[in-house]
Amino acid sequence: MFNLEKEIGKWLKSFRKQQAFDEGAIHEMELHLRDHIEDLIAEGIDRKDAFNQAVKEFGDVPKVAEEEFWNQQRKPTIKSVIYSSLLKSFYSVALRNLIKHKTYFAINVLGLSIGLSGFIFISLFVANELSYDRFHANYKNIYMVTSPATIRGEKNHDARSSMPLANTLLQEYPQIIESTRIYNPGSILIGKLKNVANEEGVLFVDDRFLGVFDFKLLKGDLNKALKEPRSIVLTKSYAKKYFGKENPVGKELLVGTDETSYKVTGVIEDAPANSHIKFNMLGSISSNDAWNSNRWIGGTQYTYAVLNEETKVDALEIEMKELFYKFMAPEIEYYTGMSIEEWEVGNIIGYELTPIKDIHLKSSFTAGELEPPGNISYIYIYSLIGVLILLMAIFNFVNLATAYSSTRAKEVGIRKVIGSSKGHLISQFVLESIFIAFFATIVAALIVAVTTPYFIDLIGKNLAFKLTDHLVYASILIGLALIVGLLAGFYPALILSSFRPVEVLKGKMRSGMKSGWLRNMLVTAQFGVAIVIIIGTTITYEQVKFMLSKSLGFEKEQVLVIERPDWLGDNIDTFKEALLSQSAVLGVSNSLTLPGKRFEMRSYRKKDEQEVFLFLNNQVNYDYLDVIGLELVSGRFFEKKFGADSNAIVINESAAKSFGFEDPIGKPMKSAFKKGRPLTVIGVVKDYNTESLHKSIGPMSLELDERSAGYISLKIASNQNIRETISFIEDAWYEYADSKPFEYFFFDEDYENLYKTETNTGRVLVVFASLSILIACLGLIGLITFTTSVRTKEIGLRKILGAGSGTLIRLLSRETLILIGFAIFIGWPLAYFASEYWLQNFADRIEVSLWIYLVPTFALILVVGLTISFQTIKAATSNPVDSLRQE
Repeated sequence: MFNLEKEIGKWLKSFRKQQAFDEGAIHEMELHLRDHIEDLIAEGIDRKDAFNQAVKEFGDVPKVAEEEFWNQQRKPTIKSVIYSSLLKSFYSVALRNLIKHKTYFAINVLGLSIGLSGFIFISLFVANELSYDRFHANYKNIYMVTSPATIRGEKNHDARSSMPLANTLLQEYPQIIESTRIYNPGSILIGKLKNVANEEGVLFVDDRFLGVFDFKLLKGDLNKALKEPRSIVLTKSYAKKYFGKENPVGKELLVGTDETSYKVTGVIEDAPANSHIKFNMLGSISSNDAWNSNRWIGGTQYTYAVLNEETKVDALEIEMKELFYKFMAPEIEYYTGMSIEEWEVGNIIGYELTPIKDIHLKSSFTAGELEPPGNISYIYIYSLIGVLILLMAIFNFVNLATAYSSTRAKEVGIRKVIGSSKGHLISQFVLESIFIAFFATIVAALIVAVTTPYFIDLIGKNLAFKLTDHLVYASILIGLALIVGLLAGFYPALILSSFRPVEVLKGKMRSGMKSGWLRNMLVTAQFGVAIVIIIGTTITYEQVKFMLSKSLGFEKEQVLVIERPDWLGDNIDTFKEALLSQSAVLGVSNSLTLPGKRFEMRSYRKKDEQEVFLFLNNQVNYDYLDVIGLELVSGRFFEKKFGADSNAIVINESAAKSFGFEDPIGKPMKSAFKKGRPLTVIGVVKDYNTESLHKSIGPMSLELDERSAGYISLKIASNQNIRETISFIEDAWYEYADSKPFEYFFFDEDYENLYKTETNTGRVLVVFASLSILIACLGLIGLITFTTSVRTKEIGLRKILGAGSGTLIRLLSRETLILIGFAIFIGWPLAYFASEYWLQNFADRIEVSLWIYLVPTFALILVVGLTISFQTIKAATSNPVDSLRQE
């Protein structure tokens, strides 16, 4: 008859003949063999076959010994901690335990993969934001040159600068080794033959542009591509759009309203997502004389300079002040009629060099950026959320591992009795943790790869980095998995390895229970983080809702805006009359700009006084007040019957306050833009927001320009069929604008784009708030599982003594509710300080009331209640006899 113990003894004896193994290693291998035999017997295999199969899987003894011998020879001075056979044992035991406890494995992988995928997504976003413009080889020496101005104490720092500045810098300062300039005309007509379309992202640059920046030219000559007038370079995607698979170099495109023919001289790689200079086409700036004037007042272009590495930036900025006196001061004197000494009383203009790497996140521009800048505050917020989500997942792992430890106590006790060291046990359990972390990382990487398009849509911008782009990212993921595995597994391994074998085998686990305080602290931290994120999400949505619903001082609903009315030419008035013939069109107005769009600045002076006032300005026609819905406070608006209104001005309440007028009507003004001609204030409108609520309302002026060709705004009746109305407007457009494309938008929808960043942040917070709740609830399952498992006998005895299910549910839930109470105590103050930090970015903001804290907290408690109810009800309604039998 087959004697299992005798055969195991023979197998162990064959190992003892090999000098490569000590007794500790042999004991570990014996335990591994016995565990594997038990599992095979449980699957229905007889004892003899189970033994033979387990021995076969373990491997040939002499071969294993020889392998270990050579391992020792390779490191003669360092004793191997994990023997080759022992390592194989660790892997086998880890895999067998995880397969045996599928629920534990699945919950851990789910929690870690959620935390890791959230952390990876946020890391990709943060890396993208921090890497802006660093792909240029010489980025450390490239600066944007601007001329910030302080007028009457109010700073105006436009990103745009004077047209002659770039060339002048090269002539005046040897520290500057190269410079270039960019002009952004906004949307512009592009096409072939008569098939034209309005395109964004067309920049006009000088021939030095491709030498300063490292945008890769795929076809064409780097030195000649933008040298000649009417040359144009297309990005790879736009070359495909207009010319398909043909080589576009040498072919022609029609550019601009006058459909000037430009020659395609090159194809360039698409601008990276982490570049603040984004474009679809690059045209030569020498194509238009208007873009190459010597006028210094009024910045319309972007100037960049490459500095010598030894240049001291602060000293150069001071030296560049000479440019103001040499070139700009004479123009100020000409237009204002003041000496520069008089003008400089209360007014300052200087020059500033902004490192290109700081433009996206750290610039101080107040207007004129090439693209909307980022916000370093959001980088801090996103980074904190990413780290907290990952820590919550690790806490969840620790909670589940310590709760699960009670099921492995006997295994640890037996291992220790037969000679397994504490170091071997820690290695075993840490290896299991790393295995779970690696598996979770693979799952997280798959989640990220599949859902990246949705994340890009969520944050509203493309990413320069993707996990599949480079092998370096794979190595980073492996390192992340290893770190997470060690962090998550070390403490549970320490707890498990500290069990005292005698007490364990007697049914006591006091050593293991010492971890309760840490487990409770981790659960408290998890729910504290969840509360902060949920309250933050609520505040974000309330602020966005407040911004979108606040009365702004004008009416943006039922207003349709037509772009590029300059394409109508002399037909603009006829076109407007045709629109008014339709009953659905209540009013038509044209203006240079609109609230939410870019405004120019104009300077004014009271007559016979030298003090200069700088106001936002708009050029409008007679019907602007009624169509946009401004409120007239005093005086009147522009009217056709008053011929002198071409020299009139309407201001807002803030402008009247700046002037110091109690009654500004009839007061004479002067403006440099009118070459000193007198202007008369004829009306005052109520303050209205021209920018987002991030900024307070400033002084504003309106001047009459009947043919202002920035936008045409139409007030549409609310009871009309909007599709039919748009169709009528489109037909009228093509009648008077020839073949120019008809483009329009609704004012209210366009204005909401001002808060795109906040809206996207709110959406991101909702996702991560949901993830934090899910991870916290998984951790809670671990806590409840642990509690019910160690209190099984207590529950049984209480039921026998007459305790009802309600009493037991309260008993089991009490500790969790106390922990949530502590989480609220910690989370509310943190949420308050975090929300105040974010809300300080807004000039107009919500008042945070108590319900914003109470509603999310009660919602979290409800979710927690549903989570713990299943386990507590199951334990409370179980048969007490079964509970006592298990004990």
